[in-house]
Amino acid sequence: MGKERILLEDRSPVCDIQAFVEDNGDCIYFYLWVHPGSGHAEIRNCWVCNTVPGTEDMDHAAMKSGRAPRMPLPFVAHEPEGIRLDEGELSLLWFEEGDGAALYEGERLIAVIPGWSGPDFSGYSIYAKGMGPFAWGLSDALDVLKARLDRCRTYWEVMNGDYFGEMQQEQLAAMEAFFGPYKKYYAIDREEFPPKALVTGGKDGNLYAFTLGNGALAQPKIEGYYQEEAYRYRRIEFGAAFPAGCSQEGVMAVLNYMAAQSSLPWKEISWLGHGHTIPCGAVPGYEAVLLLNPAQCRVRPGPAFSGFMGEPVNLLWMMLLTGDEYRMAKEGGGESLLERKGDDPASWNLV
Repeated sequence: MGKERILLEDRSPVCDIQAFVEDNGDCIYFYLWVHPGSGHAEIRNCWVCNTVPGTEDMDHAAMKSGRAPRMPLPFVAHEPEGIRLDEGELSLLWFEEGDGAALYEGERLIAVIPGWSGPDFSGYSIYAKGMGPFAWGLSDALDVLKARLDRCRTYWEVMNGDYFGEMQQEQLAAMEAFFGPYKKYYAIDREEFPPKALVTGGKDGNLYAFTLGNGALAQPKIEGYYQEEAYRYRRIEFGAAFPAGCSQEGVMAVLNYMAAQSSLPWKEISWLGHGHTIPCGAVPGYEAVLLLNPAQCRVRPGPAFSGFMGEPVNLLWMMLLTGDEYRMAKEGGGESLLERKGDDPASWNLV
């Protein structure tokens, strides 16, 4: 005990995740600490290598003492006496979604904890072979992961540049093609990464509001549902409409709610899409919102947003729900509500 040493630390650019690499004197592990310090924190861990001689069987002594165990030799692809990493050459690359990361030694990929890791799958290590108890062999998945990580590197180069100016102009142009000159532009990023805004405009006596800049981010966990089609739906902007006669107080309450929900997928490390509901206590008389994507149902479309890095940016209209409507949506989906309330978002939200 007492030999633990942190070799590398980093934080996800968008999710509440801390990454670190630790050498405990017997082996090196790569960790992702999700929601660190919270009541629902979790640790995702991936063995990288043994640094001392391994054993044929499980390292029960280490596990019993609460230490990270060495990988059993049948699953080790390096020298049985152990190896060392060059600490000065270690670096991390985050997945686009911000919920997974890859560990490099120099330019060599040595370990990956993807966003889909979990209790039955820790991650990949170049020094593991087969489906080891603490890591799977990286070699078998290397081609697929390398292509993905090459895109991640390009993505973060774009995000660390001045991409927002161009995206801002494109999205404002799309909104103004929909409702004419915009009325209000609210920065909602609190001067934190990434830059985001909320924009309002009027059309046919109705008020419309849309988020701006959110579509640059890729939502976590969506692959578990859409799999190879996830790229079609992982980028979103929110929209809401208000008919004439709404109170300024009610509209502002919804706008503040929209701004807060724009960070929800990365705060909760989850995803939002067509048919999802979110609790909402922002406006008296309503308990939730239903999200509806015009590309996936007969709701009237909004602005035609340009894609980002070759992927579409989806509009999710927000429909305020009363308590009864919320229960109806949870029990039978949103189609029955859409039948009842019509396809025009401007007729839904009287606040």
